[in-house]
Parts: sequence; structure tokens; C-alpha cells
Amino acid sequence: MAFMNLAPSRAGYLQASGLVGKATTARRQNTWHRTVLEAVGTFFLLAGIAVGILTLRFALVLIHGVML
Repeated sequence: MAFMNLAPSRAGYLQASGLVGKATTARRQNTWHRTVLEAVGTFFLLAGIAVGILTLRFALVLIHGVML
């Protein structure tokens, strides 16, 4: 089973002076939002694949029942 890497890849850290600028905070927020959107998108993708597999299974069982 594969695991998603949810660690922020481009999150800004404290600058050398110890102050965090607005750009760094905005980038952190954008990275967090992007991570959440990717996780939700992945969930919907996997749910769609599961529904497709169940639909195919139902169709095959139905066809098998009709042919007997």
C-alpha cells in the first residue's frame, strides 16, 4: 500500500533574523491548501475507482445469472 507524503515540500522557515515575512506566511498557507486539495482529490479518485470496480462486478454477476 502506498502512502502519500503530506509533508510540506516548499514551506518557508524562519529567516536568519528570526522574523517571518508575509510572503513566507502566504507560501505556507498556499502549500497547506494545496496539500489538502491533493488529499481530497486523491480520495475522490480512489472512491471513483472503487465504484467502478463494484459496478463492473455487479454487471458480471448479473450477466452470469441471466446466462444460466
